[in-house]
This record gives sequence, C-alpha cells and structure tokens, in this order.
Amino acid sequence: MPKFVVLDTWHLPGARYEIEKDMLEEAGFEVVIGSYHTDDEVVEAAKDADAIGLIYHQMTPELLDRLPKCKVLVRYGIGYDSINVEAASERGIVVCNLPDYCQVDVATHTIALLLDTCRKITYLDRHVRTGGWDGTAGYKIHRIENLVIGLFGFGSIARTMVKLLAGFNPTIIAYDPYAPDSLFEEFGVKRVTMDELWAQSDVISVHTPLTPETKFAINKDTIAKMKDGVIILNTARGPIIKLDDLLEGLKSGKVVAAGLDVVETEPIKDPNAELYKYDTLIVNPHSAFNSVEAEYDQHAKVAQSAIDVVVKKIIPYNAVNKKAVTKVKE
Repeated sequence: MPKFVVLDTWHLPGARYEIEKDMLEEAGFEVVIGSYHTDDEVVEAAKDADAIGLIYHQMTPELLDRLPKCKVLVRYGIGYDSINVEAASERGIVVCNLPDYCQVDVATHTIALLLDTCRKITYLDRHVRTGGWDGTAGYKIHRIENLVIGLFGFGSIARTMVKLLAGFNPTIIAYDPYAPDSLFEEFGVKRVTMDELWAQSDVISVHTPLTPETKFAINKDTIAKMKDGVIILNTARGPIIKLDDLLEGLKSGKVVAAGLDVVETEPIKDPNAELYKYDTLIVNPHSAFNSVEAEYDQHAKVAQSAIDVVVKKIIPYNAVNKKAVTKVKE
C-alpha cells in the first residue's frame, strides 16, 4: 500500500485535510496527516512514504537522503522555495506545486490592496478612529485610469490581475525576463526593463517567485529609482522586499503607501513591531490565497498530484522539474 504523509499541518491550522485524505484513501493510500517540527520527526513519520505533502518544511539534500522511498513532493502552494529542487531531481523525486489553485483569489486580493491604498480606505478609517474627520487627510490620490501600474513578474496571477483591471483602464507595464513577447502582446501590456519598471510606475505590484535573483530586489537602491510617491504592493513572497528599506521609504515619503500580504520574516505578532507604526502601510497575514473554493482546490490538487505520480506513474502538468525527472522512479 502506498503511503502519503503531510509534514507540517501546523502552518495551516483548521485546513480541510479530509479532502485529500478521502481522495487518497479511495486510491489505495495510507494517509498520515502530521505536524512535525524537526527533521528527525519527519524521518520517523515519512521514511517509508511514497508521497509527501508540505507547507514550509525545508527539504534539504540531507533530509531527502533520509527519505529513500519518496517519489513525489507536493508543496501546498504556488511557491516552492522550501524545496531543494535540484537535489530532489538528482534523487529522481518529482516536485509539484499548485500554480493555479488560487490565481483569481490572489489577483483579487492584490486589486483590493490597490484600491485600498489608492483610495486611502484603511488610512482614512484609522484617521477617523483617532478623532479626525477630514476626507482629504494624508497623501494625494489619483484616479486609477491615470496611473501606470507596473507588474514585477508577469505570471498567471499577474495576467489574471490584468483581466480584472480592464474596467479601470489603467496603463499597465510589466517586467519579466522569462515571459515571451507573445504574452505581453496578448494582454496589451507593455514590456519594460527592470529599471524602466521602477522609473515609470505609479504603483508597483510584486508577482515574481522568490529566487536568488529576486530576493531583496526591492531595496533602498531600487526604491531610490522609483517615482516620488510610489505605491508598493506585495502578494508574492515577503523576502522580495527588504522590509527595513521599505519602512525607510515610507518614513521619507518616497513610498507614499504600501500593501503587504507577505513580509520578509513571518509571522510578526508583536503589536509594537516597527512596521505597525505606519498608518500608510497595510499588512495582512499571508491571506491572499484564501477562499472556500481555493481551499478545496488546494487539497484536491495535492491529492491528485500524488495519485498521478505514485498510482498512474505519470509526471503531472504541475511538476516543476519535469525536464529533469522524465519518469517516475521505482
């Protein structure tokens, strides 16, 4: 009987793990829904697992060596920077993510942050709760149709955002060295260089994966290249923005407002933390992915990925290393 183990459910408390449990047991799997904090605990639970699901546990080469039966790792999300993909590929392990389970949710959340910061919704709510009643308080606002919105990354979520923004009719530009010109043409988005993105955008929205190239891509030096009064949004990965440099930009007014669903180091539960002192900064607890529909898709797609690899012996569409691992190991 094949075995499937979820390693770190403590990262998603209250999640509906019964969805994948039912699907996998119907397909003949033994299913363990676990919450392990150390590599030793992971090995004890999953040393005989054919398929492993994980949220954030770091899958290092050393840990992978201790999981000899593993045929597939499935990350419960879009990003997969917690997995050493090269090491997994060398060991014949298929690595899957969920590139499409919450596209519209994250795109919608990004637009919500865009509208909030552009119209000062949260800022003015904070203003009136402290005794103010001035509809013009704070920074100047502009109609969205007059803004240049710059997308840092032009993947599926960014493209969904473009579709949802159509009725607002802003100018949209994007930087993505890996996307073909045909995509930009299809969506009517102007392709720009990274420096052009910084210089031309009134709003910069982050939609790139976290890689060595993109880590801290937004920092004091790149912020200095941006327009005065720029708005910065991030619903991708926290460490793409150097938080201290962003806060310095907010303090100086170079960055007029920011909306973050993700931060450099999560969680930040101290109510006295520096970032919570800025009225022009919105912080959400990594929640852009969330909806009832997305939750179901998340768990079902995890199960289907494991079934595809272990039972059907196929490399699924969402394998990120399908060029390196072309068949399922025995």
